[in-house]
Order: sequence, then C-alpha cells, then structure tokens
Amino acid sequence: MNYMAFVIGIVVLGSLFVFVYLKLFKKPKKLQRIWEQIQAGDYKNSIRHLKTIIYKQGGSVDAHFLLAECYRREGNCQVAVVEYRYCLKIGKKPFLTSDKGIREGLVECLLKLNKENEALTELLELERQEPKNHEYLVAIAKIFYKKGNLEQSVTYFDRTIKSNPTNEEALGYLGMIMYHANQIKEAVTYLTKAIKHNPRNYRSYYYLGRLYMDGRDFPRAITYFDASQRSPEFRIRAYLQKGTCYREMDEINNAIEEYKKGIAAATGKDQPMLLATKYMLADLYETRGKLAEAIEQWEGINKTNSAYKDVPKKLERYQDLRADDNMKDFLVSPLPVYEGICLDIIKHLGYEISDMKHIKASITTILAMPKPSVMRNVKRQRVYIKVYRDAITLGLNVVKKLLEEAKALRCQKAVCISPLNFRPEAMEFSMTRQIDLIGGEDLSKILSDIKTQV
Repeated sequence: MNYMAFVIGIVVLGSLFVFVYLKLFKKPKKLQRIWEQIQAGDYKNSIRHLKTIIYKQGGSVDAHFLLAECYRREGNCQVAVVEYRYCLKIGKKPFLTSDKGIREGLVECLLKLNKENEALTELLELERQEPKNHEYLVAIAKIFYKKGNLEQSVTYFDRTIKSNPTNEEALGYLGMIMYHANQIKEAVTYLTKAIKHNPRNYRSYYYLGRLYMDGRDFPRAITYFDASQRSPEFRIRAYLQKGTCYREMDEINNAIEEYKKGIAAATGKDQPMLLATKYMLADLYETRGKLAEAIEQWEGINKTNSAYKDVPKKLERYQDLRADDNMKDFLVSPLPVYEGICLDIIKHLGYEISDMKHIKASITTILAMPKPSVMRNVKRQRVYIKVYRDAITLGLNVVKKLLEEAKALRCQKAVCISPLNFRPEAMEFSMTRQIDLIGGEDLSKILSDIKTQV
C-alpha cells in the first residue's frame, strides 16, 4: 500500500515537473528566440510562428505581446492595439516585458491612429506609476495642448521641466505658449533654452523669429526663420514670414522671391499655408501695381477655395482687366514688345516720338511732336508723355508733378497714360490745364483700335 502511494507520488511529481518545465522554461525560451528574431527585423516569420504557438498551446501574455510588437513595427497599429489590449485584459505578469512595456507600445499606436483620448488614459496610468517620468509628462502635456486645454498643458510642461530641466520639447512648447500669451520675456527665455539643449528644435527657431519680427528686428528674425525652414513642418511658414520681413524692409524683390519659394515648396498637406502665401504675394503685387501678376495668384487661390478671404471681390473688381487681353499685353509684355505698344499708342494719338526713356520697369517718359500739319506755317509744340505700366490709381499729386516736369522741359502740353482710371480730383484738375489723362477704358479702347488696324 505504501509502495503504491510512493509510485503515485513519483508520477504526480514527475508530471508536475514536466508541466513546470514546459510552462516556465521551454516555452519562454522559444518565445525568447522569437523576440530576438523580431528585434532583428524578421516580422513575417515571427508572426507565423507566434500564431502557431497560440493555436496549439494557447495564447500567453508574452505570445500576444510579441505579436503586438510585430504588428506595431510593421506599421499595422490597428491590429497591434487589439493585441496590446488583450495582454492587459489577461492580467497575468509577462516574462519578456512588463505592464509598462505593454502600455508604452499601446500609447505609441494610439497616437499614430490619432486616438488621443485613449492614449491619454494609458499615459495617465503610466504617470501614476512613475510620477516623475518626464517622457510621460511631456506626452500628456502635448495631448492637452492639442485638445486646447492650455491650463493642463502648462501644468504638465512645468512638471516635465521640474523632472528634467533640459527637456527641450517642453521648453519649446512653453516658449510658444508664452509667445501667444504676449509674455515676451518668458517666451525668449524658454525658446533660447530649448535651442541650447537641442539645436534642431525648429519650432523654437520659428517662434524666436516671430518674436523678433514683431519687435521689428527684421534681419535677426530672418536669421531664425532661415534656421527653422530646415524642418518640413515650418518650411512654408518660414518662407512666408521671411517674405513679410523683406516687404517691411522695402526689399520687394527679396520678398517676392521668398513668397515664390514658399509656393514652390508647398505640398498637398500645406494647403492652408500655400493659400496664405499666394494671398500675400498677390497683395504685394497689387500694392505695386502689378495687377496681372496679382490676378494670376488670386485665380490660383480661387480654383482651390472660391470663398478665400476677399479674393472673389478682388477678382470681381478687376473683371474687365482679366478679360482684356490687350491690356494684359500692355502690363506684362517683355520690354521690346512693350516699346512697340508704346510707339503704336503715341502714333494713334497723332504724335511722333523724338525721345523715349524707361525711368523704371513701370514708368516710361516720352518726348513727342504732333504729326506735320497740312498747314505748313503752324508751329509744332513739344509734348511730354508719361506712361505708367503698373495698375495703380493715380491721383492729383501725380498729375501736378507731371505738369511741372513738362514745364521744366519746355513742353506746351502733357499726356499721362495709365491702365486704371484716374482719381476724380485728378480728372477735375486736368479739365482746365494742358494735360490729357488717358486711363482705364480710354486706354483699353485705344489698344483695341490698334489691334483692329493691324
């Protein structure tokens, strides 16, 4: 009897030993090899082996964790989330990782899937376990910032810095928040520290540029925008702000160049910044009288967003010019072609050119004489003609100055030509003076008549 009990005991202990060996040693060792395989980048075979193990031997927390890791590293975050959650649901302690490791993988996947609320829940649990972990704290702060909860985000960014004073991401965000709160001194302090601890913190370079631009220190602002544009996230913004700086410095060609760089560098995801840059370039062209170029930008904006700011009103205002090909030629033709157009206009007005000078790309002065009359005894008087190529509405001061220039050149009469109609006070002034104002519809008719005669 005692012998039988002894044999039974030996069998039970042997079975228990085999069970424990298989459970605690053999299976974990196999999973350990698969874990090493995963870390070497062999996800496809690892997934196949893990599914076989789960099917034959049941799904342990380690097997599901490794499966989740494979999917996460492959970029299949949706399936990885299911496996991570199953690990937490099992509630057993894993051998190959920890609760922390499972939750960290889950958080990463949730953030990639834009599930911030679920990620926040997991992060708060991790932060409860490790209250001074600056990586958890800054991640929580960023989610609160994205949700618009500035009070909570500032609280967690502050806690991040207390836990790790060199956390450049928290410093950069606090600098940005202080900038928007108009706390200039604090913003400069945070942003300067951020780039000190990480020279590639492009967000901080950008906002330092904004700070100095607001303070009208444009050269210094441009330096920081130059640094920030190395980042794809801030490249278009940097070009836009640099263009604005150059415009404020009256370096118009540089401003145009920066705006054009921003437009050329924009991609599909940069649509809002692209529209803003095109709008600023169009505004610059309009103020400089380059209406054909401005219209080109407005029409590009209108194709993407027909309700963008006041673009529909701008296009409606200049509808006649948009439809007038002759006027477009007058505005944008290269210099040799433009000179030919001027010669045709002067000839149409009944004058012969004796001298032509291009004061700027947009202003041409001409000395002319009336064509010979049939009456030979009539003395021909010199005429001073000024052609404005930019589409700027000219007023009384321009007309008065033109008459003074004509008088200084001993011309008995003056003519002013512009693609837009003159201001009412200028028209009224010209009625009792020896000056003809030809603008807008009058010029359009002359150009049309010339085209018809060709």
